[in-house]
Amino acid sequence: MLDVTAGHSTASSADPDRLSEVFALHSGRVQRFILNRLDRPDWHLAEDLTSETFLRLVRSYSGRPVDGRVVGLLKTLARHTVTDHYRRHSAGERATDFGDWFEARRLPATPAAEECAVERMTALAALTASPALGVAA
Repeated sequence: MLDVTAGHSTASSADPDRLSEVFALHSGRVQRFILNRLDRPDWHLAEDLTSETFLRLVRSYSGRPVDGRVVGLLKTLARHTVTDHYRRHSAGERATDFGDWFEARRLPATPAAEECAVERMTALAALTASPALGVAA
């Protein structure tokens, strides 16, 4: 197994095996680190922010080596992620519930096949019984 804390690695963070190993080794630690910095214990939010932290690692350090200071780098990225989360939260950004929007634009429910058949037979019977249309029964 590659020792990500040794500081002598030449693999870049763009290497998928390297990134998956860094995630496997440090995701739990980063999640606990983030959980301790939240204003309330919320595991789901900590998981989301942990994912965002690793996404920032991939975006910011692709092509550059992630050497022995990977733990410090992850903690720094996690601090920035938590700060940005609270900054967005305090700036008034709120999650939007699109339920009403989707309900208003939903197509009407299709009638059952039996209802369609009864309506068609009723219409056909009415057409064949009407002498004004010139249709003979």
